[in-house]
Amino acid sequence: MNGKLILNAFTIFLLMLGMVIIPAGAAVITVDSNGGENYSSIQEAVNNSQNGDTILVNPGVYQENIEVNKEVSIISNSTSEDQVNRIYVLGAVPEDDVFYVNASNVTISGFYIAGGPSAEDWYEVGIYLEGAENCSVSNNALVMNDVGIALNGSQRNYIYNNLVGIGYSGIVLVDSEENELSDNWLTSNGEGILLNNSVNNTIINNTASANGIGILLGTSERNILAYNLISKNDYGIIGEMAEYNTIVNNSVYLNEFGVYLNESSNNTIYQNDFSNFLNVIDEGTNIWNSSSAGNFWSNYTGQDADGNGIGDTPYVINETTGSIDYMPLVNETSSDNNSGNASDNNGDETFMANKKPQII
Repeated sequence: MNGKLILNAFTIFLLMLGMVIIPAGAAVITVDSNGGENYSSIQEAVNNSQNGDTILVNPGVYQENIEVNKEVSIISNSTSEDQVNRIYVLGAVPEDDVFYVNASNVTISGFYIAGGPSAEDWYEVGIYLEGAENCSVSNNALVMNDVGIALNGSQRNYIYNNLVGIGYSGIVLVDSEENELSDNWLTSNGEGILLNNSVNNTIINNTASANGIGILLGTSERNILAYNLISKNDYGIIGEMAEYNTIVNNSVYLNEFGVYLNESSNNTIYQNDFSNFLNVIDEGTNIWNSSSAGNFWSNYTGQDADGNGIGDTPYVINETTGSIDYMPLVNETSSDNNSGNASDNNGDETFMANKKPQII
């Protein structure tokens, strides 16, 4: 067979292969609450979409509850800097979630989402992912929802750059794993971030401020909390029956209680800055330093005679359980955050007697 025939045959094969693996082009569907586009409601657009479509929503007010059961992207047609032409999605039925997602590969980005007070035995959610994988929830502002964002039985989703405030809970993970929460701002919630029976999640570079609890790990294992700013909460970080989690490089400032570990053991905590009214109570057996560094404690009184940045004497957290930082840092690890001067009642466990939180 000559070279020209081989080249022609190979070209035909590639064309045939391309016909097999390249799907039909995805559609862009437009929504405008005032008409003039494909649809006037987001739910109509979802109902008439196909997997892979993009739903582009124009500025306006949309009062509806939306069920997303297809692999679509729902994106605002407005920049986050545009404070006039915003896109508001308001729940029409207070007991229903504003966005309910039970499909994978869904994107929701760029919306102002609010629900309404629901019945006491029911929690309305701004964006609820159930059994979903590989979804992206970003650049949204969620206020006055019972729960801002919730994941239930969901894996490998990305929740980033959202503002969640004025609710019972900001972001909640239940029975969920391998999700990433990053660059979110949680404020004025009962809990900023709540993990319940969830494993292998990454919580990185979030700000949890002015909540009842900044981050709560309930019966959750092997999660990573890193580079978060946790400040001005009643409780900074709480572990309830939490094990094998890693808490590293967080700034835990000006909380009434910095870290409280109840029935929680085998967690590793190091290179964090603690400056709170009460820095830590550890009722379990946990590891408070790595092989090279421990944590910065605002009330550490030891010396650093050799100037290596590590205190010469350990920082005792709970002598009874053996929870000790053997390598306390004498310099703050996060120089770009200001901790202020917080007093500390470290070790006074009776101070917590009547203040133990309950996991909902």
